[in-house]
Amino acid sequence: MSIVTRKIQATMLSLAIASALLLSACSSAPAAVEPTKAPEVAAEATAVPEPTAAPEAPTAEPTKAPEATATTEPTKAPEATATTEPTKAPEATATMAATVAVATKAATKVSAAAPTATEAAAVVADWAPRQLTATLSGSGASFPNPLYQVWISVYKNVVPGVQLSYSSVGSGQGKKDFIAYLTDFGGTDSAISSGDVATQAPDAMHLPMVMGGVMPMVNISGIKTSLKFTPETIAGIYLGAITKWNDPRIIKDNEGVALPDLTITPVYRSDSSGTTSIFTDYLTKVSEDWKSKVGSGSAVSFPAGIGASGNAGVAATVLNTNGAVGYVEVGYALAAGFPLPYVKNAAGNFVKPETANVSAAANGLNISSDPKKLAMSITNSATADAYPIAAFTYVLVRQTTYKDAIKAQALSDYLYWGLTTGQGATVRLGYAPLPEPMRKASMTALKTMVVDGKSVIDAPVK
Repeated sequence: MSIVTRKIQATMLSLAIASALLLSACSSAPAAVEPTKAPEVAAEATAVPEPTAAPEAPTAEPTKAPEATATTEPTKAPEATATTEPTKAPEATATMAATVAVATKAATKVSAAAPTATEAAAVVADWAPRQLTATLSGSGASFPNPLYQVWISVYKNVVPGVQLSYSSVGSGQGKKDFIAYLTDFGGTDSAISSGDVATQAPDAMHLPMVMGGVMPMVNISGIKTSLKFTPETIAGIYLGAITKWNDPRIIKDNEGVALPDLTITPVYRSDSSGTTSIFTDYLTKVSEDWKSKVGSGSAVSFPAGIGASGNAGVAATVLNTNGAVGYVEVGYALAAGFPLPYVKNAAGNFVKPETANVSAAANGLNISSDPKKLAMSITNSATADAYPIAAFTYVLVRQTTYKDAIKAQALSDYLYWGLTTGQGATVRLGYAPLPEPMRKASMTALKTMVVDGKSVIDAPVK
């Protein structure tokens, strides 16, 4: 694993710890996080780094960042392995406290109008998760991984008997693991295909858990300005038709910025990725050339660029490569210290992937009453202030085929908690909370889960 990747993951850990502490403060937990001890953080790292060095850290991403290569063949995702108990975090120190303070300040830059954790959380006063004993494992998308690690960290203080783990192996592998019954739940930014649902996972439900934006992260030495991108320039860069940063089409939208005669190096996901699915879904909607030559999906053959695995891998490759641009979930770019860009939306406005703009992409949705049909595309929204490369990310659960009632109860309680109290951590990590209609639709779907015909959760939809 490269030093740059470790630094990005360490910063994401710091943001996660800050959010976990803040979320714990507003959680209706029977046992709160002690102020002198940091909450445990699963699967990301074993310690918060000193400001001058990033330590070695086990993560849910592959243990070694891939070498950047010019191949367009998707890299095979790691095989699912038995998960272990989350590593215990060290006791809090003055250095950790300082790191948390800095991380909190950085995270709140996502949106000047972003609600605080307390404001964003939808705590249900007349409901509390059951004190059950169970071990639950999940795998999948790296897009929501920082948020899921915060939820796992805090939830173990809410229900100590439930042991949770989530491995960030990419949406493609997460769907495979879930379909093969290797995990109790899956994480994905793209829906299981209708054909696979019909033949391999007939009772699968996609529960939207949070929203996020995918942004072009740019590294041009000496330029820290938030650049502007049109759909045409983004498609042109990844099609290999725009190869220099001083191309007239880029300069036209960035007057006053001294863009150099520097080769553009597009960076894409080499693994099967929900982030790629979101990005290519957007490009297919805005570019006929892209639609006809490449198309959309979790793994496509990119005409230009180099590949890297995971959001953290793409962010690290961009950070290491002068002239590079890569598409990543917003939180990963913030962790690497990059500014939020402007992207021209369908209404003709340049908008940043800030909380309010990402949320606006879900305005006016026609949400299905069928709990198995909650997955939907919200890229290229027509809303005037919507960020155009926005998406829901989903947790995959089984509606009728879980066999262990206690595990199903524990899973449903955890997900209900994530849809209520857990929403408070979203904005501090670069995500957007679910809009109320979709949040309630997820809760309603969750209540349809049964084991041997008996409901596993009875909780209010509010």
